Amino acid sequence: MQKFKLTGLNIKEIEDSSREFWRLHDVPRIWRSFEEGKPIYSFLEGPPTVNGFPHVGHIRGRTYKDVVLRYYRLKGYTLWAQGGWDEQGLPVELEVEKKLKLKTKRDIESIGFERFSEECNELVNYYLRYWRDIGTERLGLWLDLENAYETRNPKYIEHTWTFIKYAWEKGLLFEDYRVLAFCPRCETALSDAEVDLGYEEKTSPSVYVKFKVENSENTYIVVWTTTPWTLIDDEAVAVHPLYDYVKVRVDLEGHVEYWIVAEALLPIVTSKVNVKNFEVVERFKGLNLEGLRYIHPLIDEVEAHRRHIHRVVTADFVTVSEGSGLVHIAPAHGPEDYELSRSKGIEFINSVEVNGLFNDLGGVFKGLYIEDAGRRVLEVLKGKNLLLHSETLTHSYPHCWRCGTPLIYRADKQYFLRITAVRDRMVEELKRVNVYPEKLRDRFDNWVAGSRDWCLSRSRIWGTPLPLWRNVKNGGVVAVGSIDELKSLSGNVSIPDSKLVHRPWIDWVKLFGSDDWVREPYVVDVWLDSGVSWIAGVDGLRNRELWSKIFPFDFVTEAIDQTRGWFYSLLASSVLWINKAPYKNVLIQGLVLDRYGQKMSKSKGNVLWAADLFNRYGVDPVRLYILVKTAPWDDIAFNPDEIDNVKTYLTILLNILKFADIYMELDRFNPVQHSLEELIGKALPEDLWILSSFYSMVKTVDDAMSRFELHVAVRSILEFTVEHLSHRYIRLIRRRVWREDEENRYAAYTILYHVLKGVLISLSPFIPHISEYLYQAFVKKYEPNEALSIHLSSWPKPEEKYIDLKLEDTFSKIFEISSEISSIRNRIGVKLRWPLKEAYIEVKDQDVAGRLKEVKQLIEFLGNVKHVEIVSEAPEVCLTPDFETVPLNWCIISLNKKLSRELYYESLARELIRRIQVMRNKMNLNVDEIVNVAINTLDSEVNEAVKLFEKYVKEEVRAQAITTEILEGMYTMDWDIEGKKVRIGVERLGR
Repeated sequence: MQKFKLTGLNIKEIEDSSREFWRLHDVPRIWRSFEEGKPIYSFLEGPPTVNGFPHVGHIRGRTYKDVVLRYYRLKGYTLWAQGGWDEQGLPVELEVEKKLKLKTKRDIESIGFERFSEECNELVNYYLRYWRDIGTERLGLWLDLENAYETRNPKYIEHTWTFIKYAWEKGLLFEDYRVLAFCPRCETALSDAEVDLGYEEKTSPSVYVKFKVENSENTYIVVWTTTPWTLIDDEAVAVHPLYDYVKVRVDLEGHVEYWIVAEALLPIVTSKVNVKNFEVVERFKGLNLEGLRYIHPLIDEVEAHRRHIHRVVTADFVTVSEGSGLVHIAPAHGPEDYELSRSKGIEFINSVEVNGLFNDLGGVFKGLYIEDAGRRVLEVLKGKNLLLHSETLTHSYPHCWRCGTPLIYRADKQYFLRITAVRDRMVEELKRVNVYPEKLRDRFDNWVAGSRDWCLSRSRIWGTPLPLWRNVKNGGVVAVGSIDELKSLSGNVSIPDSKLVHRPWIDWVKLFGSDDWVREPYVVDVWLDSGVSWIAGVDGLRNRELWSKIFPFDFVTEAIDQTRGWFYSLLASSVLWINKAPYKNVLIQGLVLDRYGQKMSKSKGNVLWAADLFNRYGVDPVRLYILVKTAPWDDIAFNPDEIDNVKTYLTILLNILKFADIYMELDRFNPVQHSLEELIGKALPEDLWILSSFYSMVKTVDDAMSRFELHVAVRSILEFTVEHLSHRYIRLIRRRVWREDEENRYAAYTILYHVLKGVLISLSPFIPHISEYLYQAFVKKYEPNEALSIHLSSWPKPEEKYIDLKLEDTFSKIFEISSEISSIRNRIGVKLRWPLKEAYIEVKDQDVAGRLKEVKQLIEFLGNVKHVEIVSEAPEVCLTPDFETVPLNWCIISLNKKLSRELYYESLARELIRRIQVMRNKMNLNVDEIVNVAINTLDSEVNEAVKLFEKYVKEEVRAQAITTEILEGMYTMDWDIEGKKVRIGVERLGR
């Protein structure tokens, strides 16, 4: 049987003991048991991508998940707490590429898709071990891992297929030719949400170029671009129809040209190109330029442009905030450009491949990468005297959210989900969802309100295959919704299901036994994998009854970027499929930064790995630091050096329990025999106050948890533990439990035990290992029949009958007074151990004054003042130099600072008591052991103090006798007390 003892704060030993206890007694499984008849609290795991080791960013979010689940389990709910793993897509592929030293998609093709997919699968298996161990079980997150959903598994993928088939048959999945963001390194399209995830700073060219007007000798339109490579596919120039444009005569050292620019930008353009001699010769609206033809600046280098007409068109999206007010249009590389070209009937070419290289249509630029082509374009333009000005600018630009490569925009044919058809419904459903914090829901709302059709197809390998087969002869398409359907349509292929749902094996399947039917060569966006977890996770197509009980889910939480990622994909797929939001409450988390506020990344070397943190600091201190440091939705600058600070709270909690245990065991306290109901009548005001404060704290925690203010909840518990319990209540009852003749000490024990038990339970969601250990060492010692584990117990229910807000206010004022008296003592140089004669507290509010008079003995004790008077008006003596007076906003404190001879002797006696207590501790004496004490000194004042206060000293240190002779065998120490040399000897007599 395990032994749990209230000894030191050895975090590793405590956590190991708790985990071993849970394992031996199967506590996590019992905790997760889905019990009929209880209210259900259902949680949907935002599946971590198992392509690396868990780091502090993962630990933060998973700590929040654990806290919420443990809280609701204590509140009497049965939990749906299924684990889940995101195992496919580009994140996994990139890790395999690094492992195999592959640089391009062509490299993948060279080793074969079969080996590549198997390597991806093995990589997932490798990292899953660490995620189960460190990122879940060691963290104390009791998700059901035995039945965790895995996005690579056939039954899971079938849900994605069923969804896609439904969307296809309803016309909500369609193929279209559009301009999309592509990653040239990963060679695949990205969705709008993915694009939004990857904005970084990028330095780009900023160039002004002249396009010569047709049939003119020296007239040019001036355009500005930051992507010179797109000039290769330029087809038109756009102006705003209502803006003012000018034709400017420019004198270039004897050579005259005419430039057309927006009037508002003329000063900027002339300044950039350093032109001083110019004259406006004509003004006109942009509309007047429509139809003006120009000669393509690269017509000699790109043959395709010789067959096209290039002209000026009007467009409302043109601005005069930067550039020249004339925007060059490359329909193959800009969504707005593409739509404009369709509306204006403009022919265009797309000379850039998915890998960022120019094809045959690119003329002399064929085979060049876009950035290289851009530099070559500038060389050509400069040679033709068409480059007016070139510089660079740094701006925010979309990069691949996984590999970090700058994206390109290019026209291509892809498959889309028709989100625009259900967007309004998504907006309405989102209004029914509680988003925490409210201040961040605008980000989510606005994204959903502006969402566009979702590009679903990806030209990659390791992912859910798009289950569409096309007839290469007649173009017909068949959507397949399940493995059984696929086998039926293909003649029962013999490929195992685990491979049948992945590339390349599924690509080998021919429908209807015909080579004419070929699968579309795509996998789906990995965000759809996790996006259907609301039904696929529980195998909802086959397990409808269970799914209907837990859907929609009560709680989901992930970082703020998931408002455009997982939160969005869940909402989009659920509304599109069943017309309903899949969750009730969404907690948006902030990001984890390094100690300097910088984003963590492997390349910077500032990532903090979960295993390293746990090994060095322990799990619960890391959890507690995360929880205390900031609100869940704020960014956290994680500084490991600060983790040890939270251990102060844990040390104080342990010391309170050790204090309680010592005296409760000594007096044979039994919480069953000494019940709260039985002894509440013998409670003193301080007992009733701590009980009321405890239940007020519980109400505060409940209120905070209802809004997912986890930081407020845990801070409230810790503040109560440190300030109310340790610094105040323990101080008030210490003398009661020390003295054997105090009849009401059992009332103090009863209330202290009741409160400590409640504190441990309320802390258990936040520090599960330490709370379990302390529960076993303390609560189970006195109540062996209590719940097997603290995590199987019940949350303390606020007892309104014990809450007395006026009493709490009274004690708040008591402590405010005692604190101010301590400040006065510091100013006048009188220690708190030294008693002072008197204090007057002037209080005008008669209700407050009356309440303070009833407990003025507590003010006397806390302030170490012999006599305290609560008065409506302070006597005149308070105006004399003997008094120090301090006004507060509700009272005036006047303290007599004069130390009489008798008070001085008592002060010396108290100094002796403190030294003897130190010696008792060094001797490891139990509190009930009796001693003999010898006080040897030549100082007459010390001797007089011992003579006058011998009885008091003996009571305080549990001494049978006090002598002056140091006997052989005594434990002795020499002390300096206010400059007086004193030798003290202590002899153990036993109990």
